[in-house]
Amino acid sequence: MGLNVTDYKSLSFYDARHLLREWRTKHTRESEVTLEVWENVLGRSQSSLDDELWPILEQVCVAALDCSRQDVAVLCIQQLSEKFKGSNRVRRLQAMQLESLGKWQEAQKMYEILRVEDDKNTPLYEKRLIAIAKSKGNTEEAISLIGEHLKTYLNDVEAWLELSELYFGEKDLLKGIHCLEELMLSHPHNPVYFRRLAEARYTLGGNDNLVAAKKYFQHSLESNPNDLRSSLGLYLTEQQLAGGKQPGSKTPASEPSDALQKCIIILEKAQQHGNAPNHVPIIEALATLG
Repeated sequence: MGLNVTDYKSLSFYDARHLLREWRTKHTRESEVTLEVWENVLGRSQSSLDDELWPILEQVCVAALDCSRQDVAVLCIQQLSEKFKGSNRVRRLQAMQLESLGKWQEAQKMYEILRVEDDKNTPLYEKRLIAIAKSKGNTEEAISLIGEHLKTYLNDVEAWLELSELYFGEKDLLKGIHCLEELMLSHPHNPVYFRRLAEARYTLGGNDNLVAAKKYFQHSLESNPNDLRSSLGLYLTEQQLAGGKQPGSKTPASEPSDALQKCIIILEKAQQHGNAPNHVPIIEALATLG
């Protein structure tokens, strides 16, 4: 649609309707704007939406739950319940509302029932059960649930990434690395995965891990040459491998290394184009390192 607006309240009914339709099609979740469009434009002319009212109500309900607007969510669920009594989609929204209110046990019970009765959407309910476990702070349960999920849905990229972060949070770096390596099988050119693998290997330390970290940082930079974290990571890794001066050392250096020079160039470009805060002190500090 390509709308370029800053005040969504001023959208015409036609444009507002098509904007939400486009977001549904693309699975884009712009919750705050969705609510703004609904309350100021579409919600005032519901009868003009015809049958499209129902998917819009579902979309608005999810947005309301994201924004902790229980008042809007309740009204959406009431309207949908009257139209589609007993619908699994409505029950899912009710479970999501319980979840947003922190009623974990009730929400969990509903998701467990839906997982059996609505088996076409099993992955969705499993994801919500995982989210509940994480919200309760039960990392062990979340890891177990994701593991079970991946036995059936082995190619679920989001699940592998989530599992890796949970393992990293538990300081189990080797298992986290294994998850990222599984991701690399299906996404061998993703710079973010390369960088995360590199950072984990760097954290583990030891010559073999540092060599691997250097390789992964280099691969990340091949796909995204302007990635500052990968450039700085490569510099730090090279310093460790060389056994040279560590960051923060007061010993003056002659010329910055290639990796360090790349960091400086990235920061200077960001500074010039106004895409960053004042990086001059950082640039000057990096220039003193070897």
